[in-house]
Amino acid sequence: MRTVVIIGTGLLGSSFGLAVKRAGIFDWVVGVSSPAVVAKAIEIGAVDVAMTLEEALPTADLVLLAQPVKRILSLLERLDLHLRLGTLVTDVGSTKAEICAAASTFLTRSTFVGGHPMAGKEIRGPEGASAELFVDRPWVLTEPNEALISIVEAVGGKPVLLGPEEHDRMVAFSSHLPQLLSTALGSYLSDKQVTSVSGPGLRDMTRLALSSFDLWQDILETNSPNVDSAIAGLISELEGLRSALKSGTAGEYFERGASLSAGLRQGQ
Repeated sequence: MRTVVIIGTGLLGSSFGLAVKRAGIFDWVVGVSSPAVVAKAIEIGAVDVAMTLEEALPTADLVLLAQPVKRILSLLERLDLHLRLGTLVTDVGSTKAEICAAASTFLTRSTFVGGHPMAGKEIRGPEGASAELFVDRPWVLTEPNEALISIVEAVGGKPVLLGPEEHDRMVAFSSHLPQLLSTALGSYLSDKQVTSVSGPGLRDMTRLALSSFDLWQDILETNSPNVDSAIAGLISELEGLRSALKSGTAGEYFERGASLSAGLRQGQ
């Protein structure tokens, strides 16, 4: 019997459970989480049974760490005590350099491959889980592993191989900067009393501002140099646009922005 143990049955963990069940690639899906959260995951059919960490790990063929980054870092220190030799371990953490460094230190009996599915929602918890969450979404793996590549493809993801440091540099621009821009815009406008004259543009631009700081704090703290560089670059771009507006040459900014946006939509 092939068993996957999902540690953290929130949005991503429960979505993975639903996806592997639909794909039929594991016989048994075990959830490790707080009692209320794992009970909800069982209710929606994302996992078959709840176990403690110590009960679950010896049964695992694959372990998915689906917790916030710092919880993953803490958990890596004690996984090897309970895993069978050679067990495949991966994670869904939004930053990779610190996680992969910790795994190389603490996981000596198992095989670890860092992972990051570029998928999610503003809401948290198993209530928002979907078997479709990973379909056609990039799923970063920090090194090639045929078994894990096959699993990612089976749940609809598109495997992308990136080293941990390069991953963190890139997502600072593609993921972390959009979040902070949306948050900053929402914060700046929070006392401007503009909601009565706002349209879908403002709603779209501030969608990410609904995200919880509790979720993002670990991500930003474990990628702070890259995030700082991305913010500095955006500030410089805004200053350039400001100058271009004064000189009547802002069209090139609109053209570059439209080109990027069109390319994103062609990839959907």
